[in-house]
Amino acid sequence: MKTQSILFIVLIVVVFYVLFMLPQRRQQKNRQTMMNKLGPGAKVLTSGGIYGEIVSVEGDVLLVRIAEDVEIELDQRAIIRVVEEAPLTDITEDEDGEEFGDDEENEGFSHVDDEESQSAPPRS
Repeated sequence: MKTQSILFIVLIVVVFYVLFMLPQRRQQKNRQTMMNKLGPGAKVLTSGGIYGEIVSVEGDVLLVRIAEDVEIELDQRAIIRVVEEAPLTDITEDEDGEEFGDDEENEGFSHVDDEESQSAPPRS
């Protein structure tokens, strides 16, 4: 009778570990991987629903550009998702050898494709 009770308690502990501890560890690992992707040029979504581009990182504080000439300081924990990873370099070459990078006309970004934004009905 005692061995059945001990086995039952061990089974409950194992089930608890599998249901609660493993998913939490997986989530922490994914969060750490995301935080490692943060760097200047990365496009992010904040917990307040604001999209922005990281300008600089100093410890746990990020300077994020949310509009032209508008930059805010955020704690790293305020970042929910990395929309686009930081580029490896600012200027890259395409197949023709022409350089392209951050043009003024391409500054900023949108999380909605241009086709979708043109076909969306007006809000009332």
